[in-house]
Amino acid sequence: MTTPQASAATLPFQRILHPSDFSEDSHTGLVHAVKLAVAAHGELSIMHIDPDVPRADFEDFPQVRPLLERWGLLPHGSPREQVADLGIAIKKTRTVAKNRTEAILQYLAKHPADLLVMATNQHEGLARWQHESVAEPVARASRMATLFVPAQVEGFVVKDSGQPKLRRVLVPVSEEYSPQMAIDTTAQLASALGCDNLTVIVVQVGDDRTLHSLRYPIKTGWLWHTMACQGNVVEVILAMGKDFDVDLIVMTTSKQHTLLDLMRGSVTERVLRGARCPLLALPV
Repeated sequence: MTTPQASAATLPFQRILHPSDFSEDSHTGLVHAVKLAVAAHGELSIMHIDPDVPRADFEDFPQVRPLLERWGLLPHGSPREQVADLGIAIKKTRTVAKNRTEAILQYLAKHPADLLVMATNQHEGLARWQHESVAEPVARASRMATLFVPAQVEGFVVKDSGQPKLRRVLVPVSEEYSPQMAIDTTAQLASALGCDNLTVIVVQVGDDRTLHSLRYPIKTGWLWHTMACQGNVVEVILAMGKDFDVDLIVMTTSKQHTLLDLMRGSVTERVLRGARCPLLALPV
């Protein structure tokens, strides 16, 4: 392992976009989006896309203030203006569109964000082609950092208390795809969330040269384990995620290059379809 470096606490995600379909699965994504906005003292935009009928009000939108009250960040019955006292801004937007992917991309073209937080359903094979996929094509086309929160997964934020549950993180690295970015972002996220006890498993499939060239931020209570493994990249990552019972996977990802990539998805997308925890994808 290389010599540890001092850790940085600044979260690089100041503008967060959370597209929501108002489902229970999407609510878990909202919980993570709100927590990250609070940690970053940033701006959270919640977007809903109506397929047919426009609606002018936001009464059906998920309510953020009751969530912040339940977390003990605001007093019960607090006015809307008090949210700003937490150093965050909440925006809500809705649009009418048949194609949700295009609608989100058009919104991002006018309102850039640093992070997408999206709930995602995991499908493989024929089922993937039969179900409309939004999270993966939006992340791929926008080339934006994206936190994917799989359906029926609690994630690393406890929804009733808002407390982080980030204990173990898996960071697969490759010499080709800016591995230091994944290490640094993991440290920034853990610091911003106030994680005092953290184990990060850094794995490389193949030789271990990249592992020795990385700088690992140091903080009391943090452990960095490095491992080199052989085998199929996707299978190794999923197996390690399960064996170590990780709360988050952080990966850098690149564009798809071949027809096979287009049909099967990138390594990150294939890991996402089998992961049982949130996945933070960082484009390079």
